[in-house]
Amino acid sequence: MPRAFTDVEKTTIRERLLETGRTCFLRYGLKKTTIEDLTKPVGIAKASFYLFFDSKEKLFVEVFMQEIPAMMQRLTDESFGTTDDTREALILLMKGIVREMEENAMARILMDDPSEIERIASVIDYDAVLQQVAPTFAPMLQKIAEAQERGEIIEGDPFLISYSLGLVKMLAFNRDRIPGPLYTSMVDLAPQIIADGLTCPARRVK
Repeated sequence: MPRAFTDVEKTTIRERLLETGRTCFLRYGLKKTTIEDLTKPVGIAKASFYLFFDSKEKLFVEVFMQEIPAMMQRLTDESFGTTDDTREALILLMKGIVREMEENAMARILMDDPSEIERIASVIDYDAVLQQVAPTFAPMLQKIAEAQERGEIIEGDPFLISYSLGLVKMLAFNRDRIPGPLYTSMVDLAPQIIADGLTCPARRVK
Protein backbone atom coordinates (compact mmCIF):
# COMPACT_ATOMS: atom_id res chain seq x y z
CA MET A 1 0.00 0.00 0.00
CA PRO A 2 1.47 3.43 -0.94
CA ARG A 3 2.62 5.43 2.05
CA ALA A 4 0.88 8.65 2.97
CA PHE A 5 2.50 11.88 1.84
CA THR A 6 2.35 15.27 3.47
CA ASP A 7 0.70 18.12 1.58
CA VAL A 8 4.11 19.59 0.80
CA GLU A 9 5.34 16.23 -0.49
CA LYS A 10 2.22 15.83 -2.62
CA THR A 11 2.76 19.20 -4.27
CA THR A 12 6.44 18.49 -4.91
CA ILE A 13 5.84 14.98 -6.25
CA ARG A 14 3.05 16.12 -8.55
CA GLU A 15 5.24 18.85 -10.01
CA ARG A 16 8.10 16.39 -10.52
CA LEU A 17 5.79 13.87 -12.19
CA LEU A 18 4.69 16.58 -14.63
CA GLU A 19 8.31 17.46 -15.39
CA THR A 20 9.36 13.82 -15.73
CA GLY A 21 6.26 13.06 -17.77
CA ARG A 22 7.08 15.75 -20.32
CA THR A 23 10.65 14.47 -20.64
CA CYS A 24 9.57 10.86 -21.04
CA PHE A 25 6.72 11.55 -23.44
CA LEU A 26 8.97 13.59 -25.69
CA ARG A 27 11.68 10.91 -25.57
CA TYR A 28 9.62 7.71 -25.81
CA GLY A 29 6.11 8.75 -26.81
CA LEU A 30 3.00 8.03 -24.78
CA LYS A 31 2.63 4.35 -25.65
CA LYS A 32 6.23 3.37 -24.81
CA THR A 33 6.49 5.40 -21.62
CA THR A 34 6.04 3.12 -18.61
CA ILE A 35 4.88 3.94 -15.10
CA GLU A 36 8.36 3.00 -13.90
CA ASP A 37 9.87 5.53 -16.34
CA LEU A 38 7.72 8.14 -14.63
CA THR A 39 8.18 7.15 -11.00
CA LYS A 40 11.82 6.09 -10.79
CA PRO A 41 13.29 9.60 -11.36
CA VAL A 42 10.82 10.98 -8.83
CA GLY A 43 11.75 8.39 -6.22
CA ILE A 44 8.30 6.97 -5.53
CA ALA A 45 6.86 3.46 -5.88
CA LYS A 46 4.87 2.62 -9.00
CA ALA A 47 1.76 2.14 -6.88
CA SER A 48 2.16 5.67 -5.53
CA PHE A 49 1.78 7.10 -9.04
CA TYR A 50 -1.97 6.41 -8.88
CA LEU A 51 -2.32 8.67 -5.86
CA PHE A 52 -1.63 11.55 -8.25
CA PHE A 53 -2.91 10.44 -11.67
CA ASP A 54 -5.37 7.73 -12.68
CA SER A 55 -3.22 6.78 -15.67
CA LYS A 56 -0.26 7.92 -17.72
CA GLU A 57 -2.78 9.22 -20.26
CA LYS A 58 -4.22 11.55 -17.62
CA LEU A 59 -0.69 12.73 -16.87
CA PHE A 60 -0.12 13.36 -20.57
CA VAL A 61 -3.26 15.50 -20.73
CA GLU A 62 -2.03 17.56 -17.78
CA VAL A 63 1.38 18.01 -19.39
CA PHE A 64 -0.21 19.04 -22.69
CA MET A 65 -2.47 21.51 -20.86
CA GLN A 66 0.65 23.32 -19.70
CA GLU A 67 1.41 24.07 -23.36
CA ILE A 68 -1.92 25.75 -24.02
CA PRO A 69 -1.50 29.22 -22.40
CA ALA A 70 1.63 30.05 -24.42
CA MET A 71 0.08 28.50 -27.52
CA MET A 72 -3.09 30.58 -27.23
CA GLN A 73 -1.06 33.73 -26.66
CA ARG A 74 0.98 33.08 -29.81
CA LEU A 75 -2.14 32.39 -31.85
CA THR A 76 -3.84 35.60 -30.72
CA ASP A 77 -0.73 37.73 -31.14
CA GLU A 78 -0.01 36.40 -34.63
CA SER A 79 -3.58 36.86 -35.89
CA PHE A 80 -5.68 39.61 -34.31
CA GLY A 81 -2.48 41.20 -33.08
CA THR A 82 -1.15 41.75 -36.60
CA THR A 83 -4.15 43.01 -38.61
CA ASP A 84 -7.37 44.97 -38.20
CA ASP A 85 -9.03 42.96 -40.97
CA THR A 86 -11.18 40.42 -39.15
CA ARG A 87 -11.37 37.95 -42.02
CA GLU A 88 -7.60 38.03 -42.44
CA ALA A 89 -7.12 37.63 -38.68
CA LEU A 90 -9.31 34.51 -38.69
CA ILE A 91 -7.36 33.05 -41.59
CA LEU A 92 -4.05 33.74 -39.86
CA LEU A 93 -5.42 32.22 -36.66
CA MET A 94 -6.45 28.99 -38.35
CA LYS A 95 -3.18 28.67 -40.22
CA GLY A 96 -1.45 29.24 -36.91
CA ILE A 97 -3.44 26.39 -35.37
CA VAL A 98 -2.28 24.04 -38.11
CA ARG A 99 1.31 25.24 -37.66
CA GLU A 100 1.14 24.64 -33.90
CA MET A 101 -0.08 21.11 -34.50
CA GLU A 102 2.74 20.51 -36.96
CA GLU A 103 5.52 22.03 -34.86
CA ASN A 104 4.57 21.66 -31.19
CA ALA A 105 6.53 18.74 -29.79
CA MET A 106 3.73 17.49 -27.55
CA ALA A 107 1.17 17.72 -30.34
CA ARG A 108 3.48 15.75 -32.61
CA ILE A 109 3.25 12.81 -30.21
CA LEU A 110 -0.45 12.54 -31.02
CA MET A 111 -0.02 13.26 -34.72
CA ASP A 112 2.72 10.70 -35.24
CA ASP A 113 0.54 7.89 -33.85
CA PRO A 114 -3.23 8.30 -34.31
CA SER A 115 -3.85 5.48 -31.83
CA GLU A 116 -2.56 7.83 -29.13
CA ILE A 117 -5.50 10.14 -29.81
CA GLU A 118 -7.89 7.25 -29.14
CA ARG A 119 -6.08 6.45 -25.89
CA ILE A 120 -6.40 10.06 -24.74
CA ALA A 121 -10.03 10.33 -25.84
CA SER A 122 -10.92 7.27 -23.78
CA VAL A 123 -9.84 8.88 -20.50
CA ILE A 124 -10.27 12.61 -20.98
CA ASP A 125 -12.94 14.55 -19.09
CA TYR A 126 -13.85 17.14 -21.70
CA ASP A 127 -15.94 19.29 -19.35
CA ALA A 128 -13.09 19.50 -16.85
CA VAL A 129 -10.57 20.25 -19.60
CA LEU A 130 -12.73 23.00 -21.09
CA GLN A 131 -13.17 24.55 -17.66
CA GLN A 132 -9.44 24.44 -17.05
CA VAL A 133 -8.47 26.05 -20.36
CA ALA A 134 -11.28 28.62 -20.41
CA PRO A 135 -9.13 31.46 -18.99
CA THR A 136 -6.51 30.98 -21.72
CA PHE A 137 -9.21 31.42 -24.39
CA ALA A 138 -10.36 34.74 -22.92
CA PRO A 139 -8.24 37.10 -25.11
CA MET A 140 -9.31 35.34 -28.31
CA LEU A 141 -12.96 35.23 -27.25
CA GLN A 142 -12.80 38.93 -26.51
CA LYS A 143 -11.48 39.64 -30.02
CA ILE A 144 -14.30 37.57 -31.52
CA ALA A 145 -16.93 39.31 -29.37
CA GLU A 146 -15.58 42.74 -30.32
CA ALA A 147 -15.72 41.81 -34.02
CA GLN A 148 -19.30 40.64 -33.54
CA GLU A 149 -20.22 43.99 -32.00
CA ARG A 150 -18.81 45.70 -35.09
CA GLY A 151 -20.88 43.40 -37.31
CA GLU A 152 -17.78 41.69 -38.74
CA ILE A 153 -18.48 38.16 -37.46
CA ILE A 154 -21.83 36.36 -37.42
CA GLU A 155 -23.81 36.21 -34.19
CA GLY A 156 -23.33 33.26 -31.86
CA ASP A 157 -21.45 32.04 -28.83
CA PRO A 158 -17.84 33.25 -29.22
CA PHE A 159 -16.62 30.02 -27.63
CA LEU A 160 -18.44 27.88 -30.20
CA ILE A 161 -17.08 30.07 -32.98
CA SER A 162 -13.55 29.64 -31.65
CA TYR A 163 -14.18 25.90 -31.55
CA SER A 164 -15.23 25.94 -35.20
CA LEU A 165 -11.89 27.57 -36.03
CA GLY A 166 -10.20 24.60 -34.41
CA LEU A 167 -11.68 22.24 -36.99
CA VAL A 168 -8.59 22.87 -39.10
CA LYS A 169 -6.68 20.71 -36.61
CA MET A 170 -8.15 17.73 -38.42
CA LEU A 171 -6.09 18.63 -41.46
CA ALA A 172 -2.90 18.46 -39.42
CA PHE A 173 -3.93 15.18 -37.77
CA ASN A 174 -4.48 13.63 -41.21
CA ARG A 175 -1.43 15.11 -42.88
CA ASP A 176 0.19 11.75 -43.57
CA ARG A 177 -2.99 10.53 -45.30
CA ILE A 178 -3.22 13.49 -47.69
CA PRO A 179 -0.88 13.91 -50.69
CA GLY A 180 1.58 16.76 -50.06
CA PRO A 181 0.41 19.26 -52.73
CA LEU A 182 -3.25 18.64 -51.82
CA TYR A 183 -2.50 19.10 -48.12
CA THR A 184 -0.78 22.43 -48.77
CA SER A 185 -3.69 23.61 -50.90
CA MET A 186 -6.24 22.56 -48.27
CA VAL A 187 -4.34 24.33 -45.48
CA ASP A 188 -4.48 27.45 -47.63
CA LEU A 189 -8.10 27.15 -48.76
CA ALA A 190 -9.96 25.69 -45.76
CA PRO A 191 -9.26 28.69 -43.46
CA GLN A 192 -10.53 31.02 -46.21
CA ILE A 193 -13.76 29.04 -46.56
CA ILE A 194 -14.38 28.97 -42.80
CA ALA A 195 -13.48 32.66 -42.44
CA ASP A 196 -15.86 33.55 -45.27
CA GLY A 197 -18.63 31.60 -43.56
CA LEU A 198 -18.06 33.50 -40.32
CA THR A 199 -17.63 36.96 -41.79
CA CYS A 200 -19.37 37.32 -45.17
CA PRO A 201 -22.93 36.83 -43.85
CA ALA A 202 -22.19 39.45 -41.21
CA ARG A 203 -20.96 41.85 -43.87
CA ARG A 204 -24.07 41.27 -46.00
CA VAL A 205 -26.38 42.03 -43.06
CA LYS A 206 -24.41 45.14 -42.32
